Amino acid sequence: MQDESLVLNSPNQTLSQTKHDFVFVKSEYKIIKIKLDDIMFCEGMKDYTQIYVNGRMQPVLTLQNLKNFSSRLPESQFVRVHRSFVISLQHIETISRNEISIGKKIVPIGNSYRNDFFNIIEQYS
Repeated sequence: MQDESLVLNSPNQTLSQTKHDFVFVKSEYKIIKIKLDDIMFCEGMKDYTQIYVNGRMQPVLTLQNLKNFSSRLPESQFVRVHRSFVISLQHIETISRNEISIGKKIVPIGNSYRNDFFNIIEQYS
């Protein structure tokens, strides 16, 4: 009996352990597939998150707070830099003392996130 439960659970376990290069997001009565490589940054707005996607004019708005949404993103690619912002490391153009330039947007660096962020940047320098 115990062997049967292992067999039944194994497909679910492999599905959750599999790394994907995309995420599905519910937005405006649709489910949108977004490639992780295309996400430039995410901005939290209370219970919503705006996802800025490369090649899209408007951000994708989802009814999910930033903490919950960012937990679905790989830590190796995305970094929390502010109470309201999670950024993609690969889309950073310039970094100054207090802000990050990504595309045409400027993202602030929060004081409580500054040390961790610059330690990560140091690893790539």
